[in-house]
Amino acid sequence: MELKSIVGLAVAGFVLASCQPNSYQINGYARQLHEGDTIILALDDQPEHVLASTTVSEGKFWFERQLDNSAPCRVYAKQQPECSAFFFPDQGTVTIDLNLPPTPSVVSGTKLNNQWQQLNDSIQRLGTRLISIAEKQDVDSATHLSRLATIDSLHRAMSACIRNTAQANKDNPLGKYILENYKEPEFK
Repeated sequence: MELKSIVGLAVAGFVLASCQPNSYQINGYARQLHEGDTIILALDDQPEHVLASTTVSEGKFWFERQLDNSAPCRVYAKQQPECSAFFFPDQGTVTIDLNLPPTPSVVSGTKLNNQWQQLNDSIQRLGTRLISIAEKQDVDSATHLSRLATIDSLHRAMSACIRNTAQANKDNPLGKYILENYKEPEFK
């Protein structure tokens, strides 16, 4: 067989493999990490259960996996485990921008992960506002009561955001994950 034919078959095989309906790939960016740093892919609730590993090359990393379960996963830098991203294995291409704290990592690319990131962004915005208000000093009791009411309102908004995301996704892994893991606070 000629080299040209072998290359053609290899390319065709790669294209078919990447289009399999029961697989996903991760296109990752790790611009804050070093060349050759190891990136680990593991189940979120069992980080010691390594599913795969790769290395950073030119600020990027890549995984391709069979979609054998929908359990949430995490990618993290072996040398700096706090540099991590939580995501849902989902058919297609998941894009992960892995950042060192305090910059949050970002996931996108599939419906589940876009919705997960949208929830994270909303909670981050509300949480930042809540912390900012909580850190302010009260000058009188009226200011104190107003500040407490605002904090309560933001806390309720965060809870509603989580509940609404769970309800909208109750039939997929994102909704099931939230329903299994989120305990709604008892508001007074």
